[in-house]
Amino acid sequence: MRRDGGPPLDPSGGTAHDWLQRELSKPAYADQRSWLQRLWDWATDRLGDLLQGVGGALPLYVLIPLLLAIVAAVVFGLSRLQPRGAGRTEKSDEGVLTDVDLSAEQLRSRAERLASEGALSAAFIDHFRALTRRAEERALLLPQPGRTAHEVGTELAPHFPAQSDGIHSAAVFFDAVRYGGAEADVDDVARVSALDREIDRTRPHHPDSDRVSA
Repeated sequence: MRRDGGPPLDPSGGTAHDWLQRELSKPAYADQRSWLQRLWDWATDRLGDLLQGVGGALPLYVLIPLLLAIVAAVVFGLSRLQPRGAGRTEKSDEGVLTDVDLSAEQLRSRAERLASEGALSAAFIDHFRALTRRAEERALLLPQPGRTAHEVGTELAPHFPAQSDGIHSAAVFFDAVRYGGAEADVDDVARVSALDREIDRTRPHHPDSDRVSA
């Protein structure tokens, strides 16, 4: 125990968690620092407290492991407090066709197989990929594996004004399923499959050509 009646210098898991919650609730943590910077600042503050208290009477081989234990407790606490799914958004800018080397028909066939097996979310994703790949095959979109679902919607919708709302809605739901944890149902899969087929049967509109001819 500290001589001034403060918290124990060798915190248990519960004590460390309480320290972390109290520390992160302070107004100072409302700033824009990254959590790594906050962790470092908090740890150095705790080291200063130790040195100003009984730390001066302790050898370095005790102080250093103690500081490391405090930092480990903070890292553990942050990992427990991190919202579920926080890591997914970091990848939300991945392309629709990243690491996908299949034709539109192959993607459609895989989507239908997945749907028959009950993997409806995976089937929705592959149907939207098929829609995107078919647009590349028709030279409506330049081949670009890193193109996001949002970009697919923005670039493809002008070619199909009547299906524009459906394309944008499918793009938004693609991100919700792939990155946000949403789950597709039978109706969602049926809609995106029908949209893909309808677009494939529709003669595309070319806004750039219309502007030139005007």
